[in-house]
Amino acid sequence: MREGLAAGVIVAGLLLAGCSSGATPADQPDAPGRSAPQKTLPTSDPCAVLTEEQLKTLVLDQEPKQAEQNGKQGCEFRSGAPGAPGWSVFVAADPTGTYQQFVQANQGAQELPIAGYPSAIVNDETGCHLTMDVTDAGSLKLTALVGPGAPLEVGGSCDAAAKVAESVLQNLPSA
Repeated sequence: MREGLAAGVIVAGLLLAGCSSGATPADQPDAPGRSAPQKTLPTSDPCAVLTEEQLKTLVLDQEPKQAEQNGKQGCEFRSGAPGAPGWSVFVAADPTGTYQQFVQANQGAQELPIAGYPSAIVNDETGCHLTMDVTDAGSLKLTALVGPGAPLEVGGSCDAAAKVAESVLQNLPSA
């Protein structure tokens, strides 16, 4: 009887050992890796990240304007006249900030991989903030705010940010 019990304990131990990776939690990756090709961040004209056709598809009908947000130079794209129903999105390159830093700095950040690029969003009263690693050392930053009366196809602020991010990716050259 004892031999059978001992054999059962050994088998159970081997099964449990087989399920273990042997890695400590510190060895586990903290973030998803990029499975798509590295891109080059826009540097010269931040408003050139979307084509005219993409602007029409995204219902961004106002003239894009270079702007600054949180110390980052980028471009603001708008739908609807100022003060009228619509939505806006700010797009900027951050040559030093990464997705991982964004997640660590924003406790409520949610992972939202887009087209093979690790991304995360934070949705708050100022809009949806999206950071996407497109290079090894930098990221693309977007802030979208969808107001009441915006076109239905835009969706919510985070839906809009993701749609714009997907469009911008199509226009960034591979590194």
